[in-house]
Amino acid sequence: MLALSGSLVIMLLYAALVEGISRQMVTQATDYSSAHLQIHRQTFIDDRDLYATVPWSYLAKMEQAFPTLQVAPRLYAAALASAGQHSSSVMIQAVDPKREPEVTQLLSGLSEPISQLGQVRGATEPFPRYNLLVGSQMAKRMALKPGDELILVTQAADGTVGNGLFRIAGLLRTVDPNMERRGILMSIEGYQSLMALQQGFHELAIRVAEIDDLQPTQPLIEQRLQQWQAQQPLDPFGGNLLLRNWQQLNPAVAELLALSRSMMLLMGLIIIGLASLGMVNTLLMAIHERTHEFGILLSIGMSRWWLLQMVLLESLFLALVSALAGTLLSTLLCNHLESHGIDLSGQLPDGYEWGGILFDPVMQVYLEPQAIIQLVGLMLLITLLAALLPSWRSTRLRPAEVLRC
Repeated sequence: MLALSGSLVIMLLYAALVEGISRQMVTQATDYSSAHLQIHRQTFIDDRDLYATVPWSYLAKMEQAFPTLQVAPRLYAAALASAGQHSSSVMIQAVDPKREPEVTQLLSGLSEPISQLGQVRGATEPFPRYNLLVGSQMAKRMALKPGDELILVTQAADGTVGNGLFRIAGLLRTVDPNMERRGILMSIEGYQSLMALQQGFHELAIRVAEIDDLQPTQPLIEQRLQQWQAQQPLDPFGGNLLLRNWQQLNPAVAELLALSRSMMLLMGLIIIGLASLGMVNTLLMAIHERTHEFGILLSIGMSRWWLLQMVLLESLFLALVSALAGTLLSTLLCNHLESHGIDLSGQLPDGYEWGGILFDPVMQVYLEPQAIIQLVGLMLLITLLAALLPSWRSTRLRPAEVLRC
């Protein structure tokens, strides 16, 4: 019983840790970066085509057709950044400072206080200047700090050389390591001034009210997009509109989650199987010590089938008591860890990276009822299978030989 209940406690704690990390991974992937759904043009997905934009009218249509959803447009580009003696290629991401906080927590990952993205107030230059955010690792590499100036040079959408002088408003810390190393975040207004691109946006990030609403909501949005494209066809060069959920946007994360759950069941099979060997040994000893009693039962007319059932029931009751004890202890431990988490900030103050996603140093734990049912059922099944051998041996006893001993 101690072996079985102990193995169940280990597996339930492991399952709770895997589920906590999985939920944290989904939260990091959706709340801090991709959101639950995204809309793009096909050529933008294939080639990051600068001109593959979605018309601004689609933003108003989405807000009108789905008032319960939160949407935020985004634009992207590549540029060369320079400050002082340092220069680097950068990835530009433009967001709406008002809509983006309603969809993701991208603007909350800041290591320095910032002012709002947009025009620099009080600038005396003839052309407006804009604030932007730079990745923390890029800022360290280029010796940048809030308040410094940064020059961006790129090829604008109209074929001219786009350039501008921007003010660094803060340092950005995101779950995407590439964004920290090469990323620049600016407002859509500042992007349009730099890139001369006014006709639309590259990406529309969508957030549903609850993650469980994602599956029924996605087909409805796809149906509306098809209707709008039929009513107002888009230019053929950008391709059709595609709606993808976070699992399609981050297939590596989705596969990692599926793999982790498969590994959990495999480890459960191994650990509980090893613990069941103790059950086999216990039952073999019990049958050996009660050989005389079993012989008497057989001699007075008990069928071998009932004797087999009796031994199996004994192993089942042992497994049920072990399951009850292991479940209660695991629930108490998981409730404590769910409230406090596993704090690794002493060893990993900046968090840890897994699957290309940066996690907080406090690991979350969450025990699902489904995991309890699966692992308890697995333990009962393995225990009964392990008890078949000693139960079968009990049915092979010969009453005459047993009573003679």
